[in-house]
Amino acid sequence: MTPSSAIKSKRAVLSLVRGGPIAIPEIAGTTGLSANAVRFHLESLEAEGLVELVGTREQTGPGKPAAMYMVTAEADLSFSRAYAPVLAACVAELRGVMSAKELTAFLRRVGKRLGRNAALKNKPLPARVRAASEFLNAVGGLTSVTRTEKGYEIIGRGCPLSAVVEREPCACQAVEGLVTEIVGTRAVERCDRTSRPSCCFEVSAA
Repeated sequence: MTPSSAIKSKRAVLSLVRGGPIAIPEIAGTTGLSANAVRFHLESLEAEGLVELVGTREQTGPGKPAAMYMVTAEADLSFSRAYAPVLAACVAELRGVMSAKELTAFLRRVGKRLGRNAALKNKPLPARVRAASEFLNAVGGLTSVTRTEKGYEIIGRGCPLSAVVEREPCACQAVEGLVTEIVGTRAVERCDRTSRPSCCFEVSAA
């Protein structure tokens, strides 16, 4: 099997599992792959966190119950392309019924709500800043923490809301609110939106 055909086969297996729960025999019968090839792809997809074993099918005859597979909840979310346009449309709709100040305050409150459960109120500031950076990375960012003369900067290569920020720059205020909530002190958004959006949040140590 060539690399390109292996990739196509793996995608075909994943596509069927998305409609699961489904067992190896059904996947093999639909794709024309051998049971061993299907098992190989499933093991690879499990290792990537895309597929999981969810139980066994009730057996009506002799033989071992068939294992049933489904995509993970995290993978299911990653397949959707609806979140960014829906969020952008919501922000645009709110812009029509709120002043700029009201919209900014609303988005910050949304961000604070998102970060509430990740807040580390009793930890030192450096640990709280790192926690905010790790939270952003967990939701699709790629950030790191830098020490500055005045405190800290959370600097990103890219933005977890880039598809929305390109159309609605005010969406950065939601992320600012999120970082502020986790850090426990005001984070100031200094994001770069000159080309592809990338995050930057300043946190004062004062």
